[in-house]
Amino acid sequence: MFLSSERIELRTVKREDLKTLSTLMQKRDITKLTGEVYPQTEKEWESFYDRCQSTDSRIWFLIIDKKSGQIIGETGLLRIFMPWRTSDYSLVIWDKKFWGKGYGRETAQLMLDYAFNDLNLNRLAIGVVGFNHNGLRFWKSIGFIEEGKQIDGYFCNGEYSDFIMMYLLEKDYRKSNQTLDTDNQII
Repeated sequence: MFLSSERIELRTVKREDLKTLSTLMQKRDITKLTGEVYPQTEKEWESFYDRCQSTDSRIWFLIIDKKSGQIIGETGLLRIFMPWRTSDYSLVIWDKKFWGKGYGRETAQLMLDYAFNDLNLNRLAIGVVGFNHNGLRFWKSIGFIEEGKQIDGYFCNGEYSDFIMMYLLEKDYRKSNQTLDTDNQII
C-alpha cells in the first residue's frame, strides 16, 4: 500500500493484477465513458504493466477496497512534466457497486494531496467525454474547472460528442481545502 484512507488503499500495479484488470475493463458501458475505444490485448496489457513500473512520466495506482480487498478501480498521474509542474490525472471506478458512495471522492482526495503536497505539482488536467454527465458533475464538485471543449472530439456508438477539458491549480486546491482541519472535517 502506498496511500491509504478510511475505506481504500492505493497501491502499485502487480503483474498478477492484470487478469483482474482485464476482466474489469471489458465492461463496454464503462469504457465508453472513459474514452477507451479498443479492447486491450494481452500484449497491450504487458505494455501497460511495463509503463506502470516506471515513474518517469507516470505514477499509477490500483484502488483497493479495504473491506473486501478487491480492486475496484485505478487512478494515476500521466504525462507528468516536472519542468512545468503539470500532469494529466485519471480516476476510474470500474466496479459499479462502488459508484455513488464516495469512493471516487476519497480516491481524489488522496491523489490531489499527493500531487500538490508531495510531488509539488502546480496544475492537473483531465478530459471528460461530454455525455458523461456524472463524471462532469464529479470533477466540478472536487474543484476542477472547465477550460475548453474539443467539439465533436469523441466518437462512440455512431455519434460524436464533445470532449471537455478541465484543470485544477494548486492555489485553487489549497483555497478549497483551507477550511478543513487535520481530520478533513469542515471547521
